Amino acid sequence: MKIIHDSQRLAEYIDTFDLQGYMDSDLLSMASLQKFDKEEHLIYAETPSDYLYFLVEGTVMVYSFSSDTQTICIDYAQPASPLGEASSLWELIPKSSVKAASTCICVCVPLNRYRTTLQQDVRFLQTVCQLLSYRLNAGINLANALNTPVEARLAKFMLANQENERFSFQLTTCAAILNVSYRHLLRTINNFREEKWIERDKKGYILSDIAALESLAENLS
Repeated sequence: MKIIHDSQRLAEYIDTFDLQGYMDSDLLSMASLQKFDKEEHLIYAETPSDYLYFLVEGTVMVYSFSSDTQTICIDYAQPASPLGEASSLWELIPKSSVKAASTCICVCVPLNRYRTTLQQDVRFLQTVCQLLSYRLNAGINLANALNTPVEARLAKFMLANQENERFSFQLTTCAAILNVSYRHLLRTINNFREEKWIERDKKGYILSDIAALESLAENLS
């Protein structure tokens, strides 16, 4: 982790992502910027975080381990997601870890100084309630998705993360998010190519048959 000493850049992130809208307290006066390298952890399971994070660049993966130590991706977050509000804010032990899936930059609020301020901020508490409701539903969706064929999960993921009908998500991260092995993911992608639903190019994969992928993804709707 590296601290970025740039108050103007911090203010620009807060303005760009309307982070002040999360709370009544003055975020700029409380926060700092931190940079995390790929695979670096922001939060470890069983260890309360010292910070509340707002992700403003990059992607992070929220994951835990099953009883047989298999990594299970619970969620992945992109800007401008808050992280640490469910456990660390309340000094509870987090049951999942958060690590950078790419180089990440976060707006960070030190909880040892501002925990009470945030806990007494009505607008912030309302926002947290909405987030927890969303994540509860996401957990239910995850449980259902794990019983769904990988083909359906991959089709939905490609459609959700395509840009101009091109999917360029890093495959190792994609495999972790879909809770499948990298080898299994590659086999599924090759099947998609054989069916001519996608085509490989230098920047990733072209989604050449959107209708077929949407039909597959309906199994998760």
